[in-house]
Amino acid sequence: MKRIIAIIVILTLVFSISACEKDVETINQQVNNQKEEKLDENKFYEKITSSVSRPVAIMIDNDSDVARPQTGLEDAYLIYEIMVEGTSTRMMALFIDSDTTKVGPVRSSRHYFLDYALENDAIYAHCGYSPQAANDIISLGINNINEINSNNGKNFFRNKSKKAPHNLYASLPELLSYAEKIGYRKETNKDKVFSYRKTDDDLVHGESVNKIELEYSRDYLVSYKYNAENGMYDRYINGEKHYSESSGEGLSVENILVYKLTNYSIDSVGRQNLENIGSGSGFYLSNGKSVPITWSKSSRGGQTVYKTNNGEELILNPGNTFVQIMPQGANIFME
Repeated sequence: MKRIIAIIVILTLVFSISACEKDVETINQQVNNQKEEKLDENKFYEKITSSVSRPVAIMIDNDSDVARPQTGLEDAYLIYEIMVEGTSTRMMALFIDSDTTKVGPVRSSRHYFLDYALENDAIYAHCGYSPQAANDIISLGINNINEINSNNGKNFFRNKSKKAPHNLYASLPELLSYAEKIGYRKETNKDKVFSYRKTDDDLVHGESVNKIELEYSRDYLVSYKYNAENGMYDRYINGEKHYSESSGEGLSVENILVYKLTNYSIDSVGRQNLENIGSGSGFYLSNGKSVPITWSKSSRGGQTVYKTNNGEELILNPGNTFVQIMPQGANIFME
């Protein structure tokens, strides 16, 4: 009987030690994960805040399912999504000190995207333009790289396995090399539109938002679902996860800004104008919460100023950002 008791005691100790070792392993893994996350945050903060390089802004096709999945969006630090003619949107993705060799599909310019290229002091890459954008690129002095008359075959290239016009892509190293060749300024002379915290911060006074739906039109719905495991919002289009062709993974977003602007058709094709000079309100989402914000823009080249409702500068968490500029009559649902 004593022998049996002794064996039970020994087995209990062995299992306890094993369990403790597993607990220690789990704790160590959690600590390592937290260190890696903080390192990624620090890398982003250092890269964005210390860089004096001009960003490169690339017009991204999002006109239909044929354009998706796009390539290279996961490497952009800032993306503007704005309505265009019809019931679709187009994106302008900004990259800084990036060596991404395939971004796209690339599409043509619309004149109001130029305002956001200007306020970010970006070199602007596109393929063609609307009549309004063609005039404004000249009158506003935009440093642009147009596939139609640039170093075709290197800066931009076609993927013949996809149908035109949804098969044009750009290489950032080649774009930057071409920009230097033709004499565009390499360093920025502007402060960045957004300031960033060094590490992730909770929006203490915000309201919890686990899902947001942005109904640009009856045919086009953008939604984000909060992923508590990584502290980011997963992006969906028309109910389907928005994947990256290059990584094969769904796009996730650290910061989301949403606000509405008045838009209206200006020609028989249905091309739009956007009333973005002035001020208004919207909201900012991060870490599963939302807070009200205000925006103001004094001129086409002037930077949009984003503030919290108490009048303080909006400071973003370290990570990528989507700016969702929506039509005034669009529906927004949050839960």
